[in-house]
Formats: sequence, C-alpha cells, structure tokens
Amino acid sequence: MKKTLAIIIISAVTVINAFSQVLETKNWCLSRCDMVGDEKINTELVHLQMKNDSILKLTNLDSVKRIPLRIGIIQEDAMDVEVKELIVRRAIDNLNKSYAGLNFLFYIERTDVILSELKLEDLSVDFYAPYNRFSDEYDEPDLLSIYIFDYKDEFCEKTSTSISCGKTGGFSYILSERTNNIVMSRFDISDIKVVAHEMGHFWGLYHTFEEQQFGKDDFTVENCATLGDGICDTPPDPGPIYEVYVNYSTCELLNLTSDTGEEYKPHIENYMSYYKPCYLKEYSFTHDQMMVMTVAAGLPMRAKFIR
Repeated sequence: MKKTLAIIIISAVTVINAFSQVLETKNWCLSRCDMVGDEKINTELVHLQMKNDSILKLTNLDSVKRIPLRIGIIQEDAMDVEVKELIVRRAIDNLNKSYAGLNFLFYIERTDVILSELKLEDLSVDFYAPYNRFSDEYDEPDLLSIYIFDYKDEFCEKTSTSISCGKTGGFSYILSERTNNIVMSRFDISDIKVVAHEMGHFWGLYHTFEEQQFGKDDFTVENCATLGDGICDTPPDPGPIYEVYVNYSTCELLNLTSDTGEEYKPHIENYMSYYKPCYLKEYSFTHDQMMVMTVAAGLPMRAKFIR
C-alpha cells in the first residue's frame, strides 16, 4: 500500500515538471520567436511620446522653460511622410539631454509636411534669399520651427584630377528676429551635436572660433567679453582649419600657438565648436554659454517661444 502510493506521487511530479517545461518553451516563443520585427522601435516610439506628453503636464514651471516645436518636413510630394517619426522624436529627446543644464524642455507640438522643391543647398543662394523667402512664407509667429530638408547633390565633386567633399548639417541665424526657425538636414537630424549646435545659435551663441563679428580672441582677460564669441569661459579657438593639431585620444589640441606665443587649448567637446566627437568627454556647454542662453530666453524676442 505504501509502496504503491509512493509510485503515484513520483509519477505526478514527473507529469507536472514536463508540463512546466512545455509552458516555459511556449512563453519564450511568444516573446522571441513570433516577432514581426518592428516591436522594439515602436515601443521606443511610445515611450518617447510619453516623455513628450509628460512635459505638457508639468505644473511647477518656476525653473522650467517649456518650448513647443513645430516640425516642418520639406518634400516634393505628399504621397508619404519621408522622415520617420522615431528619428525626429529621438532627436528631440537628445536635444533635451543636451539642454538639461538650462532646464529647457523642448516638445513637439505639431508636425507639418511642407511641399517644396527646395533642397538644403538652394537656401544659401544669393546670400540666403531663398531661405528668407521660405521663412517668411512658412514661419509661425510664436512657434519655433525645425525645418528638415533633403540634399539635392552628392557630398563630393569629382574631376579627373581631384575630389572635393563637404556638406552643411544645418544653420540658424544667431539671436535674430529675422526668422523663427532652425534648419536641419535629413542626414544630420540624428546627430546630437548638430541639432544642439544650431539650437545654440538660435538662443544667442556664436561659434567658439568666432572672429568676423567682434574680432579674434586675443587671450587677454580684459577683452574676453568683447572679442571672439564674447564668452569668457570658452578658451580661444583657432578654428576648424587647425583640426589637424587635435589629438582625439587625449581630447586636446597640441603644439599650436598664436602669433604672440600663447598656446591654444580650446574645448574640443564644446557644442559650439567644429571638432569631431572626443572619445573621453561628452559634448557640453560652458557655464557662461548657458547663462547667455538663459538671459536670451528672457528677452521678448525669445520669451514668446516659451510656454
């Protein structure tokens, strides 16, 4: 009697374990074997949308500047939207990370498809006359637009004896009331630095190597606020032509001095520079750069974009 009972119990355990193994295998298949292929990116899209919506629900806005964005996608026909939503939402999420130190919160208020044959290269013709006309036609008075253009040409021109390559990632007027937008290329909308860089121009920042407007930075403390980019905690920057002096392993410019013997040590990782990514440091704004943008945000010409 006891022996028979023991056999029955053992058999029951065996059946339960076998059944359990079948269930585990089935659940694994449901989550991994039967994927269509777009679940992951669509889940990311949902979470980015939730981030966007959460900005609208903020109630304590004493230290936060909410900035609604109007995304304008420029294309020749209206058959399909040619820029993926996920790419745009990632770009705005990265923009918020870049500007977290300022408590700027950008969010997408609306997206428009704008039908135009203009390409990015066309905008700069005749001293940016096409860009100004486009802005006059499509800008919103109190809404900051990000226009996303495609290129019309390849990036390189080849001849039988030479090759020349270059492209524009985007542009914006610096703290100007002339337009209410920044322009980005489809190619560079995913570039964390390019988007933050152009937005920096919109809120009042010059390149770290600026010299056309105010004259070249001369290394003197007395002139740091009036020469170069007009910001004292961005060291003198000789400009991108001297990038060959940059050691990207150590993230510094080496062995280059000014005409008067001062050694150049620009911030390679600054958002407003023209250097490539540095492996040792993340891109950043300086304290004084953030102060300039914060003050600019309080001016009527920029405060109108803040909610």
